[in-house]
Amino acid sequence: MTINSELLAALLFLVFGAAAVLLGWGYGLGTPSRLGTGAMPVLVGGVLCVLGIAQFANATKAARARQRLPRAFSRAEMRPLLLVLGAVLAFAALVIPAGLVPALVVLIAIAWSAQSGGQRWEIAGAMVTVIALIIAIFKLGLGLPIRLFPAGF
Repeated sequence: MTINSELLAALLFLVFGAAAVLLGWGYGLGTPSRLGTGAMPVLVGGVLCVLGIAQFANATKAARARQRLPRAFSRAEMRPLLLVLGAVLAFAALVIPAGLVPALVVLIAIAWSAQSGGQRWEIAGAMVTVIALIIAIFKLGLGLPIRLFPAGF
């Protein structure tokens, strides 16, 4: 069975649902009259798993009926998908040791390269705008204790 859009959706539901159940279970479910912190993640994760099983059944039924389902990703879509995923992973890896501003610069630069065509001046404008908005929202507005630059800078 090839990875088509139906099967990929089923796998995503199952993986995220199972992860929510496993992580939520560790927080404790509580009692029916006083729910614990893990009750909601376990319930939502369980619903996602049920949806994943239903989606998987539909994908299997369609495959047996020889229906032609669209592929999950074409070759042209793989490069942008991997670059955006890499940008998010780079941000996650850099935000604590390097600070928020350098991590955002790397995130925007990598994600920007996922698109085709685009002027160089646009990336500078996007960086300035996004960095200013993120600092205004998370550092100034919400007061989160996030370093903006590496320690000692």
